[in-house]
Amino acid sequence: MKSEDMDLGKAIDQISAENAGETLEEYRAKRSLFQRLSNESEKYIDTLSSEWPPIKFNWDLSRESQRHSLDGESPKKFAEYYPAGFLLGFITLQEFDKKLCHYSRRDEGELWKVGSKDKLARLIVYLSEGRPISPPLVKPLESGEVIFNGGHHRYAIAKEIGEGVIPIHIQPEYQERIDEILHVRWEDA
Repeated sequence: MKSEDMDLGKAIDQISAENAGETLEEYRAKRSLFQRLSNESEKYIDTLSSEWPPIKFNWDLSRESQRHSLDGESPKKFAEYYPAGFLLGFITLQEFDKKLCHYSRRDEGELWKVGSKDKLARLIVYLSEGRPISPPLVKPLESGEVIFNGGHHRYAIAKEIGEGVIPIHIQPEYQERIDEILHVRWEDA
């Protein structure tokens, strides 16, 4: 590889790291992890959950990780757009599923037919390694249903493996409306 190419690659990495609100080392470590997960996950695409490695959700409920409920919003943008952060609650997956709009819900046989197969397979490997994951972000709809603003694949895997209760995040201004739709046990409201 030419010196100019290496310099350009480092400059692109540095810009990408800054845009993500990360150091160059953090950015490169995440990119390396992503590549490894991608390579390892290919064998799980279109497989039955009985063929997956064991999965146990390691929910990261910390305030610092709330931004990941949006699939990795930068710390700066998260603080700008969501200065109050999110509220955390717990709900039974069975009740939640009944109020989830069809756009977000995964019905029988839809696991690999809806959403990104690559992303779902990467998440299977990620979760099987016990890595932390943030709760899905939920928003109420005028129809009396709820929709995901982030977390479709987290939910799909939780439903597939039979999780009984899952945590959710919401924006504080939606709490009253969510309470009209769902029975949530709030942790910090």
